[in-house]
Amino acid sequence: MLKRVVTWFFLIPLALLFAFFALANRQEIMLGIDPISPDSPLVGPYPVPLFVVIYGALLLGIVLGGVGAYLGQHKKRAELRALRKENQKLKQQMDTQEPKQSHEDGLALLDDRV
Repeated sequence: MLKRVVTWFFLIPLALLFAFFALANRQEIMLGIDPISPDSPLVGPYPVPLFVVIYGALLLGIVLGGVGAYLGQHKKRAELRALRKENQKLKQQMDTQEPKQSHEDGLALLDDRV
């Protein structure tokens, strides 16, 4: 139910806002990739709608931010992996060293205390 509420009250108006933004920014700009000689660029110039450039830059920023966050958490993931491995190793050591005792046998528990 909460998923439908989020969809209707957040995602659909956001999609409409993006669509209206794209309609308002349909004018074409010339996109070339050569800052040294803009009169005769190496690649382009290509006529591209303005909203495509803006949405492309937004998408590129999101992707690069996600990659940066993923790479920034590398140390934490490595530490967590090492701690899990050490935990598993210690559990195996405890299982091999400590003999299993039955909790139903009360006299066996008293024998260890003496």
